[in-house]
Order: sequence, then structure tokens, then C-alpha cells
Amino acid sequence: MPLSTLAQATGGRFEAAQIEAGREQFHRTCSQCHGRNMVNAGTTVYDLRKFPTDQAERFHQSVVQGKGNMPSFKDALTPEQLAVLWAYVGSRGGKEN
Repeated sequence: MPLSTLAQATGGRFEAAQIEAGREQFHRTCSQCHGRNMVNAGTTVYDLRKFPTDQAERFHQSVVQGKGNMPSFKDALTPEQLAVLWAYVGSRGGKEN
């Protein structure tokens, strides 16, 4: 399911199970650079707690294509994994759910 469809289907909100699956995926895939629970100084990598919550497609493109020093995860993540990652990032780690 495209991320924009996921966001529309949930009214911009995410279910707790999606966020938790996203948290687990984030910790496997993203936390090494973006910090545990998205907490980092934001000086060498993007602070994902500040990612615009209305830009699901931008998030998707950044992850799939890579951006700056971030490599592409096109062949490493399934559409389902991308969707739950967005649920985690788009909900600010469940803090805005």
C-alpha cells in the first residue's frame, strides 16, 4: 500500500500495532544512524522527529532512493516495512497518535 494511501486510510493517524511494528523495524534498520527512538543531535543526520508529518511520499522517496549520505533502502525493505516505518516516524514514535 502506498504511504499516501496508508495515511489517508488512517485519517493521518496510525494504529498502535503499526507504530509498534514500525518501532521494531526502525531499531533494526535506522537507529544506528538516526538514534534510538529517533533521538539524535541532528547535526550529521536528519532529526526524524522533525520530519513533516504531511509528507509521507517525501519520506518514502528518501528511504527508497537515498538522500545525501543516506543510502538507498530500495532492495532492503518491503512496501510493508516502509509503511510501518512511516507509521513510526509519522506519529513521532507514537507520541502524536
